[in-house]
Amino acid sequence: MGAAIVMGQMDFSHYNDQPVQMAVDLINTFDVVSGEEKMASPSDVSEFIDAGEADWCRPGWEPSLRDLHEVRALRTRLRSVFDTDSDEVAAEILNEILSDVGAVPRVSVHGDGPHLHFEAEGGTPARWLGAIAAMGLTTALIEGGFERFGTCDSATCDDVYVDTSRNKSRRNCSEKCTTRENVAAFRSRQRA
Repeated sequence: MGAAIVMGQMDFSHYNDQPVQMAVDLINTFDVVSGEEKMASPSDVSEFIDAGEADWCRPGWEPSLRDLHEVRALRTRLRSVFDTDSDEVAAEILNEILSDVGAVPRVSVHGDGPHLHFEAEGGTPARWLGAIAAMGLTTALIEGGFERFGTCDSATCDDVYVDTSRNKSRRNCSEKCTTRENVAAFRSRQRA
């Protein structure tokens, strides 16, 4: 009988950090509270993609107006993952996005060695972003559970986040919102 192989804390996903943040950043390009649109032109799509790190950057892309509309539609679908109330529905939405963009697994050997990429068929910005963002959120759902997906509790913000705290205690999308809420609570106590 062969010896058991123990993997310990090895990380087999290339989609843990930057793709999750990319998904969150894409969703938050529309401010639900104020209605401010940060993805206003095709050049905004290009700048968003170019801002990615290493494997998640695609410089030189010249998105069209159609690409802009497709990326905005993707953003709405990704946001619905955070707006649902169950991991089953979140998984269903993510599976639909991955299917719609034609995300196909491929072993890549650039960078730090072999790793898995999910590449979209068709090569448009929305399909490319869809594969990366949906895989990032899928990894977060599988590894952390649906309770890690949050919407800011601040009265003046509705941005989304993925909670990476040890005790799942995060309530705001950023330190800025946390500070603003703490100051408001302090002032309220002072008035009382």
